[in-house]
Amino acid sequence: MKRAINRRGAIKMMAASTGICLAGQTVSRAVDSPNEKLNVALIGIGGQGGSNLRGVSSQNIVALCDADEKRAATGFGQFPKVAKFSDYRVMFDKMEKDIDAVVVSTPDHTHFNPSMIAMSLGKHLYCEKP
Repeated sequence: MKRAINRRGAIKMMAASTGICLAGQTVSRAVDSPNEKLNVALIGIGGQGGSNLRGVSSQNIVALCDADEKRAATGFGQFPKVAKFSDYRVMFDKMEKDIDAVVVSTPDHTHFNPSMIAMSLGKHLYCEKP
């Protein structure tokens, strides 16, 4: 039995088949992606930095840096195998190649220098607003 296809029916069929084709391409791209975790370094992990540390804890934390080791003790304790620093410049010197992204959670007047170094090294940056 033959069915006549009108213009509206043809357009619906083309739209549906296009959607199915595009969905297939999207799914295949998601499967092909490495979907790796970022190697993240955090500068300033006490106070708000502790909250940011919890927020990125699903990623691969590779370095923690805080000038106040007493205040950072909780964060340092949560990641015992991670490299710990009290000076962000030393951290960047030693770990530059191992870092994909940097989270800067220092007091407002100290954001600039670590943020500029991270960006000049081509690292992704999350910085707390002043």
